[in-house]
Amino acid sequence: MLDLSTTGFAAAEPPGLALAPGSVLDSFELRIGERVIWSGESLVVHASGGRLGGRFTSGIVDLQQLRIGATLEQRLATLREQQARLPAEWRAAVADLRQLLEEVRREVEHLERTDMRPWDRDEETQLLRGLRARWANVYVDAITRLHEMSKTLDDRAAALGRQYASSMLMPILAACPLQRRAYEKPLGYAGDYRMMELCMGQELTSDGLFARFLYSIALDDYTLVRTVRSREVVMRDAIRGALAIPGADPARVLAMAAGPAVELRRLLEETHELPRPAHFILLDQDAAAHETAHRHLTRVLLERHGGMLPVTVRCLRFSVCQMLKPKTWEDEHVVYQELADLDLIYSAGLYDYLPDLVAASLTKLLYGRLRAGGRLLLGNLVETPDSTWVMDYVLGWHLRYRTEDAMLRMAETLWPRPTQATIVRDATGRCLFLDVRKPA
Repeated sequence: MLDLSTTGFAAAEPPGLALAPGSVLDSFELRIGERVIWSGESLVVHASGGRLGGRFTSGIVDLQQLRIGATLEQRLATLREQQARLPAEWRAAVADLRQLLEEVRREVEHLERTDMRPWDRDEETQLLRGLRARWANVYVDAITRLHEMSKTLDDRAAALGRQYASSMLMPILAACPLQRRAYEKPLGYAGDYRMMELCMGQELTSDGLFARFLYSIALDDYTLVRTVRSREVVMRDAIRGALAIPGADPARVLAMAAGPAVELRRLLEETHELPRPAHFILLDQDAAAHETAHRHLTRVLLERHGGMLPVTVRCLRFSVCQMLKPKTWEDEHVVYQELADLDLIYSAGLYDYLPDLVAASLTKLLYGRLRAGGRLLLGNLVETPDSTWVMDYVLGWHLRYRTEDAMLRMAETLWPRPTQATIVRDATGRCLFLDVRKPA
């Protein structure tokens, strides 16, 4: 079948069967697999080039009903395959995890309904902390067990498992704004600028106590969410170090996949004066990320420093593809002129998404953009059982995790040879930063 409407169809002409226009098909059937979804008479109105066109003469096809039937058939087929290919113990573990979420939701919502008095922030914080103390370890243990169990699944079973886990767990986890945004991906990918802000969140502003409870779990009990906050400190310290190097000319700092640039915002908030002027270049492919970063940085520079701090900020809407394969004169100007003589280039989450060959090529390019004595600081997350399974199997947030050896290999072909190529970890130990220094 090539095409279908309410009144006719187009199909590839069966081999060895020649049907001239005007031929009557008095026992015509539409099938999905072995199931007949419509039958009646039709008339051949076109036949050439291996293509057959026909018009229904005994009635029309209800496409809405057909769509529902086809969708239901596909869902049932998927369910049958899940039951056949996913181990019963694995499916039971997912179902147990859902039951665990259902039970805590029932308790929290009952508490919210029966205790109508307004709680202040401290009271709610204490309440959520108490709930987490009794429940979070059980939840994390269940996720960690599923992470280990899922390693035995082959590629097809893993794909079926992701469908199964999402359909079972997202109806509950969607109450959490962080997990809902990661799953829905309104900008086309999970780790967008708003996700980074949600990971940094200090106030639980979600609607409903259960939503705020899940958000608190995500912030404090998913290790990789804590890592997002912790790695910001490493980047902030690196920027501070670049600014401390003596020099009359501005320190030039490039943030790759800058997002909301929280590290720059916090650095400027805690800074009273700079040892040298600074020129910050924020590179990101998302205009909304630039808008957010620029608005917050401008506010800090004007409200806290009265516009007197010697800082300039340049937002470049630019992609990795444009950097590696510039196709226009403007792209080449950005890569080889604007992104030159840099004191520091850093990235937090960009390499989590890059294949090995792309990551190696980009590292070599960025190293060439450093001035003598410059520093390259490139972050990559480490697979973490209490977070990775939910991200991969439930939220559809797929990352490329790397080891120390894999990160260090990216520095092996750099020239001139770096004076330093080491690994720096954040406080959680789950973000590896390749820390490279160019000879002075």
